[in-house]
Amino acid sequence: MNKKNLAIIVVAVLLVLAVAASIYVLTSQPHYKNITMNGITMEVPESNISVIQQTEHFSIYNDTEKSVNILVYDSTNIGLNDLAEAVTFAAVRDTFQVGATQQTSDNLTYNYSQTHKVYTYVGNYSHKNLFIVTKEKEDMIHALKTINVDMDVNISLNESNQTNQSVSSPQTTKTSTPKNESGEREDEKVIDGWDPKEHEVSRERLDDDMEKVYYDDGYFRLVDNDGKVESYGYGY
Repeated sequence: MNKKNLAIIVVAVLLVLAVAASIYVLTSQPHYKNITMNGITMEVPESNISVIQQTEHFSIYNDTEKSVNILVYDSTNIGLNDLAEAVTFAAVRDTFQVGATQQTSDNLTYNYSQTHKVYTYVGNYSHKNLFIVTKEKEDMIHALKTINVDMDVNISLNESNQTNQSVSSPQTTKTSTPKNESGEREDEKVIDGWDPKEHEVSRERLDDDMEKVYYDDGYFRLVDNDGKVESYGYGY
């Protein structure tokens, strides 16, 4: 075989190897897509799963194949009839946070649950409560790096990560909670038989002879001396 033919074969082999390497790089790299949930946008692994907007305040993304689960609960202007959504959010969050310890990488803080073998993140963006669960650390880091909050909603960012606490943003009791015009009493069961007595965790006496009653999902209500609910909200 002459040198010319040998050179042609070598060049051809190198070209094939280069093409093969390019194809491998392109196909082996993870692919992501954008999803938006109640004004929060982030990137998740590519799939045919869509966001489920269960109610105005509550959206879910559940990709069982890629083991990525995301919940967003927007507590802005919620009413008593929206309490079930807050309870669901808190229940899922607390379940996956069992045995969670904080982890830090790429200047990002999230959690790892030794109990469930998953990575979790609890975030709050001024009433927009975000909870992310992923099996792979890389998926968690990528999601956190790509989070973007719709600034047209007129909110301020109060990003945080916690292990197992309620995550609604702080709010002042007297100015940020709606008035209750229904005459509801604090000891009455509300939506779907939700019994406030079973979820109450503490009370705080206020200066105006009102009491602020806290519940285990971050919800609270202001009641007068007669037990009438005057206003309510989500957060502390």
